[in-house]
Amino acid sequence: DFVRDLFELRAIVEPAAARMAAERRSKNDVKALRDALAAMRRHTLATEAGRAADRDFHDALLRATNNSVLMTLSASIGAAVSWTTQFKQRARALPRDPIPDHARVCEAIAAGDAAAAAEAMRTLIDLAHEDTRQVMGASPD
Repeated sequence: DFVRDLFELRAIVEPAAARMAAERRSKNDVKALRDALAAMRRHTLATEAGRAADRDFHDALLRATNNSVLMTLSASIGAAVSWTTQFKQRARALPRDPIPDHARVCEAIAAGDAAAAAEAMRTLIDLAHEDTRQVMGASPD
């Protein structure tokens, strides 16, 4: 139930935040997203450094909204991302590489394509949730 709750939080917040980020991002915001993505690629999500970069990516996305209230959710979203990534890897490697999903979000935000950013984030979350279900051996909701 807790894992489901984490994904529900992410599904409510992050697609809308990605849409807003695409509309409001600055050059520095895009750089922060790309830097975090590069660190994720360099370290992989199997390492603490890679998971920190993943949290940095989601934090940069929330900052790019330029909405101070959304930014306060950074710790909650970061914890959800980190916890579910670690959980998925506790017994084996990740079921699939989520970095290309993050790259699609990043590029849509950089391009200022709000609809594509929201859809890419929705897909990222849906795929991550499915990966988690597979690891848990549960059937889809």
